[in-house]
Amino acid sequence: MTDNKLSEEKAKQMQALVLAMIGDGVQTLFVREYVAKTLGVKVNKMNRIVTSVIKAGAQFKTFKKLEEFLTEDENDIAHRARNTHIHTKAKNFSYTEYIYATALEAIIGYNYLIGNIERLNYILNKSLEEIVVE
Repeated sequence: MTDNKLSEEKAKQMQALVLAMIGDGVQTLFVREYVAKTLGVKVNKMNRIVTSVIKAGAQFKTFKKLEEFLTEDENDIAHRARNTHIHTKAKNFSYTEYIYATALEAIIGYNYLIGNIERLNYILNKSLEEIVVE
């Protein structure tokens, strides 16, 4: 990870799918670290738990919980992400769930890149509410 944060303006100019790709990595690492530190499960179970949070359906639910609390910049980024032509499809999830999941990932990527750690932690911790421990 890097300490060089981008200006808000530069981050806003990035393609929404690039922000989403970064956000996906940030969220995945955050959830893996949380599960490893707090649940102490074996790797197979850890993978199932992490997947329960980072799959499109769970990300859709997280986005919907956060939607009314998004900043103006986050709303703009989410809108761009939802309207970007996506060439892939999530397995077992609707197109709507997938585009909202992409929007959540883009918001995470944006906040990570600009170094807005407090906001990033708030969003990532909201996503932990979707953990399923079997």
